[in-house]
Amino acid sequence: MSKGNTDKKVLHIITLFNVGGATENTIFTVDGLVRKGYKVEIITGFSSSGEGSMHAITESMNIPVITFSNLKRNISPFRDLLIIYQLYKYIRKTKFDIVHTHSAKAGVVGRIAAWLANTPIVIHHNHGKPYHRFQKLFTRELYKFIEKLSSLICDKIVSVTYTIVDEMVEDNIAPREKFHVIRSGFDITHFSNYDKSKNAILKEKYGISDNDIVIGKIARFSVLKGHIFLLQAFEKIARIIPNAKLVLIGDGEYKDTLMKFINEHKLNDKIIFTGLIWPNEIPALISILDIVVHTSLLEGLPRVFVQSMLIGKPVITFDLDGAHEVIEDGKNGYLVEPKNVDMLAEKILDLVSDVSKAREFGDYAKSNIKDDFSIDAMVENTHKLYQELLKKI
Repeated sequence: MSKGNTDKKVLHIITLFNVGGATENTIFTVDGLVRKGYKVEIITGFSSSGEGSMHAITESMNIPVITFSNLKRNISPFRDLLIIYQLYKYIRKTKFDIVHTHSAKAGVVGRIAAWLANTPIVIHHNHGKPYHRFQKLFTRELYKFIEKLSSLICDKIVSVTYTIVDEMVEDNIAPREKFHVIRSGFDITHFSNYDKSKNAILKEKYGISDNDIVIGKIARFSVLKGHIFLLQAFEKIARIIPNAKLVLIGDGEYKDTLMKFINEHKLNDKIIFTGLIWPNEIPALISILDIVVHTSLLEGLPRVFVQSMLIGKPVITFDLDGAHEVIEDGKNGYLVEPKNVDMLAEKILDLVSDVSKAREFGDYAKSNIKDDFSIDAMVENTHKLYQELLKKI
């Protein structure tokens, strides 16, 4: 597709700039759009403590990032009204042609501010649903109502999975034609061509022997990421497979709760915490794992699924949101009923006790991964969407 009308001012708004998939997605998209000729800025709030910050990356790319201190994850009526006003003033003054919001909080306040400023095109990006089945009924219905109202003041809602689109249409958030699917992209070659020659050094660093069977989870430590279910399952597995080790990659506010469980069940010598790991270090960590497990209760489509598969690792995950769009149950991993610890332990044990089967799953995963997760595909699809909407104004 030709460059088209790319000399437009674009603003991306994301709640936090912490280390994570949504932030990486935003940065890679913005960098690609700048290369196509768009004039792009990012607005974000302060990163949460313990979750890292991606500011150094955008500085190296010369991408302008402006921090608004009142843009925060938690709800505060006074502060939220204030950030809407501040965003409105900035958007109106700069006269952006496109405002593209990411994440739940920025998606609401950003869309309202862009609408008040009469921005020609407003797009919201769903990296995951802003509500989920495990919330209290009142909270879930309130979030649905807010999302439905917010959908009325934007032109398109971008989703990373088809499943989320189906669910939000069923929930009457917006008509199907308002949704658009764009996969979350990353540097595929960094994973598919990863050199495993240094694995021995990394294993030695974390005290992993060649005889250990290594299970790993990559996620921020928070309640919704579901680490506790994996720990409960691993406690059962450790009794049966003494050489099983669990590597927890990440950091966050929920670590103290996890440590309490680990101490109470005397699992300290079997569980390894890596701390916060930068995105460019993730391939190395995945490479020393035998099985990747994901037990989050709310996701769009975690890129760690595809990243693990590109390195040839099987994935076991709760079956929700977009997981089944890449995980073929019994072929490249297992889909588990959410919160079902016994089933989770059973499926992990199936692969832990049969390493050759785990490798077969991993080989199948690597051979059958789809090619729509590249940065180039994500940027090009975003560019096409922008051009289609620009033609209508």
